[in-house]
Amino acid sequence: MRQTHKGEYHYTESGLPNVWLSGVEVFECDCGEKFAFIPCLEELHKLIGKTLIKKEDQLSGSEIRFLRKHLMLRSKDFAKELGVRDVTVSRWENGASQPPETVDKLIRLFYAIKIGLRKTDTILVMDNFPKLRKGHRETKLYSFPARSFVKRECVVNA
Repeated sequence: MRQTHKGEYHYTESGLPNVWLSGVEVFECDCGEKFAFIPCLEELHKLIGKTLIKKEDQLSGSEIRFLRKHLMLRSKDFAKELGVRDVTVSRWENGASQPPETVDKLIRLFYAIKIGLRKTDTILVMDNFPKLRKGHRETKLYSFPARSFVKRECVVNA
């Protein structure tokens, strides 16, 4: 038997270990399997990306991978855009190394420009640059209420 309710959902499908959605429709099977109905996936991914590029800690490997994948770039193409070798991007994404602070800032700015952030949002990203802290931490949980990424035109009327 399957149960449906509105609630919190650990959104591991994003590739990030610390993203939770609240107020989404969650389907639960008797076997313990859960999945969520996310009506505006593109809006959600854009919101997650904007949150990541505004954080003060350096980007982690999984966060860099999320941004790259949201831009729909292959690792090789992403590396070319940043002026590094594709093996370098692979090392960052796998956590074997971390990009220098200047490259971390470049990744954020590149993402902001590619997704077409408004000028005010891009300024906020650049304002964070001097405060960027060394080291990455993925322990901070990101919670996104459904109302923050669901737009009226995304909702399907039943």
